[in-house]
Amino acid sequence: MMPNAGGSPFPLTRWTAVLSLRQQHDVVKAQAIINDLCKNYWYPIYSFARRFGHSPEDAQDLTQGFFCNVLDQNLFASACPDQGKMRTFLITAFRRFASDVHDRSSALKRGGGVEALSLEMLAGEDMYAWEPTDESTPETLYERTWAISVLNTALKRLGEMEAAAGKGDEFAAAEPFLSPMHSAEGSYEELAAKMSISETAARKMVSRLRKKFRDCLRDAIADTLTSPAESDIDEELQALKAALRN
Repeated sequence: MMPNAGGSPFPLTRWTAVLSLRQQHDVVKAQAIINDLCKNYWYPIYSFARRFGHSPEDAQDLTQGFFCNVLDQNLFASACPDQGKMRTFLITAFRRFASDVHDRSSALKRGGGVEALSLEMLAGEDMYAWEPTDESTPETLYERTWAISVLNTALKRLGEMEAAAGKGDEFAAAEPFLSPMHSAEGSYEELAAKMSISETAARKMVSRLRKKFRDCLRDAIADTLTSPAESDIDEELQALKAALRN
């Protein structure tokens, strides 16, 4: 990771931003932090609720109510810096929240009047319909959807970096080769023809982007850890791969 403007050896990661809610008195900034968290991780929570047996409507309300509750009740005030993994804290906190909510009205009430977050909740059921109809547990599905969310975050960052460098077209053409979820969909011959380059050049382009994607993926994983040491990132990367295999 590159140092930030303030000279700190690490930029403000999402987990450290979330932990800062304990001392955050700026409501607007706090809302922005929660919104950022929600955009990336609402679906793993939603899928967990669905696999746990909640109806689509109740799963939507529980997910919405949970993230509103995060802000309204300063839920992360109990989060300790040594807890390490955001995904573990989030699912534990959601379990506690859901156990205290007995109907949709109380779920919404627990939002404390906070304006509804900008979640594409209606798309959640369409996404859930594509999940395997096997006997995987809510926890297993949560881990898998979390892993996919991290991959998507890394891809988005890489796309933004490439666009800023004037190489957005290269990224768009090579994207099917990058994520482990789609790596089998690419054809170097088709890519070369699309970009009007040789197949050798197409392979080099994909190799360059895959290296950058690995870096972005490690950064995305680091953003979910309080102490992003290389060994911790390696451990989470293995957990991510295991979740995708499951």
